[in-house]
Amino acid sequence: MAKSKNRSQYLTTEPNWAVHSLATTEDERYAAWRSTNYFVHQEISDRESNKAFRDWVKTSGWTKDIQTRVLAAPDYAYISIGQHAWFSSKVGYMPQQLRDFIEKKLEYLLEQGDKKLASKEVAVSKPKVVVIRPNLGQFLTATDESLDNVQTGKKYQSMESLLNSIGLNAKEVEEAHKELSDNKQEFDELARVRKLKGPRSDWDEQLVEGYAFINTPNLRKTLKWFAEGLVSLETFKTSKKVVRRKKPQDPRKIVSRLRYMKAEKDLKIASINPVDILGSTEVWTYDIKRKRLGVYMSFDKGGLTVHGTSIQGYDDKLSYEKTLRKHEEQLKGFMKLSKKAIQDYVGKIRGKQMPVKTRINPNMLLLKVQ
Repeated sequence: MAKSKNRSQYLTTEPNWAVHSLATTEDERYAAWRSTNYFVHQEISDRESNKAFRDWVKTSGWTKDIQTRVLAAPDYAYISIGQHAWFSSKVGYMPQQLRDFIEKKLEYLLEQGDKKLASKEVAVSKPKVVVIRPNLGQFLTATDESLDNVQTGKKYQSMESLLNSIGLNAKEVEEAHKELSDNKQEFDELARVRKLKGPRSDWDEQLVEGYAFINTPNLRKTLKWFAEGLVSLETFKTSKKVVRRKKPQDPRKIVSRLRYMKAEKDLKIASINPVDILGSTEVWTYDIKRKRLGVYMSFDKGGLTVHGTSIQGYDDKLSYEKTLRKHEEQLKGFMKLSKKAIQDYVGKIRGKQMPVKTRINPNMLLLKVQ
């Protein structure tokens, strides 16, 4: 039976980050941000963008004291700037206009961090590493979707229903409970600030602005959703229910260990998204060190897949590589070709066909998929 093709988890087409990483001028880099901003806003969760911002803070060049205070701030303090950091993590640079925007918010971030440190007397220590299991990741993603629906007045799946469809063990239930408890504080604070009759502080205004899309009835429903959800988690843990459901593996995780060259600036060629390899029937590569153009042809309609640093599922009799004598000229011609014209073009390149390498290495560009 043919394997089903792995598809992207996103509804919006994901940008080719390798192409945007080639931007060198400030205008090009800001244009890259502008062109990808819709995708980031629509598809990247607050959890992902907040994590990216915390990672960015550690390499920001700020002093250790400033980093500690900023990292102590609650998640809602990172609204709008977390997406800047997530974008930076994908392309390898931070446009100066985005950096300037973050610097303008630094005073606010420090204020929020200091409040958190003072109220909870947080001890400055190395963060605890928490191992997130696949089922927990699936559950938290599902709760994010449910919460979004609550906040926008749409039909949503209850916490009890989510728990019964996604198996969690005791440790995972504990982690999920902590996650929801932490997130609930943000909306408790929002409800408090909205009730203020006097003037609001800058950070109060920022909080209200960030959640302006949630009307008062839906905010009440949000708080009720958190309260009922926490009770459901506590009940589920004591009931010792065991529900097992195999989670489809995230395509990004499947290709995460693939070592390849993301872009070659002299040739002005960027690799495709390696996720596109999954389920494809044909993948073309170029090894810049050995100057070899290669193709991996699948041996059935299930297509190719990736395991670790290797491409798997290819037919070693149909797959081959050729040395390019005039690589710059030949690659330029190759990249302009339609899918139907590729085989004819490569067939006319003089040279012996040699077996492809099973492992993809850091010298190899991922050129095209069929």
